[in-house]
Amino acid sequence: MSSSPVDTLNDLPPLPHKTPASRRSWWYALLLVCVLLVANALVGDRGLLALFRANEEHAQLQAAIDTIRIENAQLHGYVRALRDKPMLVENLARKELGLIKRGEQVFIVKSVDEPTEPTPQAPRLNEPEAINVAPVR
Repeated sequence: MSSSPVDTLNDLPPLPHKTPASRRSWWYALLLVCVLLVANALVGDRGLLALFRANEEHAQLQAAIDTIRIENAQLHGYVRALRDKPMLVENLARKELGLIKRGEQVFIVKSVDEPTEPTPQAPRLNEPEAINVAPVR
């Protein structure tokens, strides 16, 4: 028996169905939304790059805070020393303000190298070359 070409077509598996165009467009739209969400997560206002920038800024600010805390601790130590050691206050007053104790006399010794004739410059009264302080008895 001979078979007809129609019989051989019936024995073949069915042809695959093409997905409708509307279903494909939904997949493309879903893929586009996913890509946009991932891009926003990476480079958006609250994305991964913004997180890295915020971490870097946090580290810089933390270093500045640590530096200020160290300086603050040093200043607290300085204040404590000024409060507990009156000789330190006295030495600072003598050195920076040029103050003397009651009953002391100040002797200003001029250098021998200075010319004896007056110079056209104004005399420097605030900067003596040497100050010797001796208590008066």
